[in-house]
Amino acid sequence: MSKYFKCITDKPALSYKCGEKIVIRIVARDNCIDIGCQHIHWKIEGDDGQKKEGLGSCRPGKPLVLETSLSRPGFVHVTCRAYTSGGVIDYSFDLLEASAGAEVEKLEYCDTIPEDFDAYWQELETLVADFQPEVLYKKACAIADEVDVYDVRISTPEGRPASGYISIPRKEGKYPLMMSFMGYNVCGSPANHRSDAIVAVFNAHGIENDLSAIELKEKYYHELVEPAYGFDETENASNKTTYWRNMMLRNLVAAKYLKTLPQWDGERFVAEGVSQGALQATTLAAHDKDVSFLEIGIPWFCNLNAENHGYMAGWRPKYAEGLRYFDTVAQATRVTCPVSIRAYLGDYTCPPATIVVLYKAFKGRKSLDFIQAGNHVYRPPEIESYHWRYDPENPTGEVKKGIYRHYKGNEYRVLDTFLDSETRQPMVLYQALYGEGQKWARPQHMFNEWILLDDRQVKRFTYVGE
Repeated sequence: MSKYFKCITDKPALSYKCGEKIVIRIVARDNCIDIGCQHIHWKIEGDDGQKKEGLGSCRPGKPLVLETSLSRPGFVHVTCRAYTSGGVIDYSFDLLEASAGAEVEKLEYCDTIPEDFDAYWQELETLVADFQPEVLYKKACAIADEVDVYDVRISTPEGRPASGYISIPRKEGKYPLMMSFMGYNVCGSPANHRSDAIVAVFNAHGIENDLSAIELKEKYYHELVEPAYGFDETENASNKTTYWRNMMLRNLVAAKYLKTLPQWDGERFVAEGVSQGALQATTLAAHDKDVSFLEIGIPWFCNLNAENHGYMAGWRPKYAEGLRYFDTVAQATRVTCPVSIRAYLGDYTCPPATIVVLYKAFKGRKSLDFIQAGNHVYRPPEIESYHWRYDPENPTGEVKKGIYRHYKGNEYRVLDTFLDSETRQPMVLYQALYGEGQKWARPQHMFNEWILLDDRQVKRFTYVGE
């Protein structure tokens, strides 16, 4: 394990008010033990436009203390990098990226949904509905004994075919369908598999899955890598020419084909993806109503117009008229299935302000888990997390006293709710109605949450009565 910095805020990181002082303490750690760091270069940037930086140090018992505030709803982004006495980056320390937020629940979408948004997508949905996909290529792959895996290419009405791997359990029966999407890249799909589900992973471009790195470069470098696909401002000026159009069309056609597989149970259909894959999965869920659950991580392409309103935008194409039809936030407004979001407060490829706006755009049952001090490619050694939940059946998240049944069958009595003195997190105190009647405490967001059980969503605890 590398040495690393830990960010400690004087209050829960998402609980500040605009204008309130935000105190951030930075400690250096090695395997969860405090150590010293003599040369730290720190930076603070804010969604209110602030920028400042400096040098500091810390040692056990004496953290580096940074102070800031926010003049409007949003986040401050804190980075810390260790240096040697000679002024060279000390790579024995991980880079710290963290955030704190003020009145983040007030963040809003910095655009409007285009007036012809639904008409545009209805045209694509109709195109898919009227098209009969055909298998252009199918090759069996020896991956595991319990599944059959195929490298496939499926015809589409426009452009390249849909290209990916499909894994189907060999044991006779009906199974849930899981469709996964990857982040921004130019490569074939991985051949993921499970013994209890149909798993499909389609690459973003409809390119061959089995090309070597040299073959990929020779065949697609000048089209997809240099210049970077999806960033062409001329293409993005129109929703008819943007690269994202055919990418999403391929996904919808692939989903249509997958639903014809006789092994699918016709009920459970999970769309999942990270980064660009989260954009793809969300768009699929918005326009294929058979998707029963959406699970996304570090979602990209959210609130594309935010930078024009002074917010830290992260890394993504420049806002353009054609991209308004593909903004993940716009897509979220058309999703009706439950959704789970995982993200990092230090991720400024996909800034937390854009994730909050995305979460707000989903109207049904939803959850958001933020982890402090992680970024787009880094998960911190010590986990400090923040949890938001919304259920239309219980919009306030109230846990009333009474009897509850756990999804595994046992019953419990809720005795009280309270706040954790350290984290200010709402907690639930409950007692088992079996055995010795042991008492337990659990965070309220966990008590209330829905979980995936056999690829179906079920409540962790269901209210039985008084």
